[in-house]
Amino acid sequence: MGGHRRQHLKLATPTPFLESIKGTQLPFHPIPGMPNSAPPTSVKLPGRDGLRVDILAPGQELGSVIQIPELQSHAQTVPYYDYLLQDPQNAAMLAGGHCIPIALPRIDRMIWHKVYASANRTRTPSKAEKDLLQAATLAAILVEQDGLSLVSSLAEAPAKLQSAVRSRLPRLHALLVAHPETQDAFRSLST
Repeated sequence: MGGHRRQHLKLATPTPFLESIKGTQLPFHPIPGMPNSAPPTSVKLPGRDGLRVDILAPGQELGSVIQIPELQSHAQTVPYYDYLLQDPQNAAMLAGGHCIPIALPRIDRMIWHKVYASANRTRTPSKAEKDLLQAATLAAILVEQDGLSLVSSLAEAPAKLQSAVRSRLPRLHALLVAHPETQDAFRSLST
C-alpha cells in the first residue's frame, strides 16, 4: 500500500462507499484484496457473472492500493488514469426505471489505455491478451465510424503510453486480420 494523491474528492455528502453502494438495495459484497491482507478495492454482486465495481485512482504503478478517506475505502491505482478520463463523453445509464447521467472515457483513449495495460501486464499474460483483444474490438468499431481519431488521440497521449502502444502494434495488427481497414489505421501509426 502507498502512494500519494494529487487532489481530494469533493463529495456532496460524506457517505462511505460501501454504504452508498448498498443503498442500491442490491446485495453487493466486498471482494477480499490480493493478498488477503490487502483492503478490498472492489465490490461484487453474487454469482460468477455478477456485476463488479472497482474503485480506481490515478497512480504510477498498476494495482497499488491507496486509501481514499473521503469514501472511507481504498482504490487500486492505474497509470495514466488521468489521460483516460480527460475530455469525457456524456452518456446516460438506465437503472431501475431511472435515467442517470454519467461521464464515460472517450473510446479512442480507452483503446490506447487498454493497449498500454496489455504491454505492462508482464505477470498476467492472460489479462494482457484480454486487454489487447478489448482494444482491438473497440478499434474495429471506432474505425468504422471515425478512423482519424485513432491517430490524433495517440498523438495526445503521454510519451511512455505512446511507446508502449507502438511496441504492441504487431500483435494488435495480427488480432485484426478480419478488419483490414482497422489494420490500415494501425499501420499508419507505425510509420
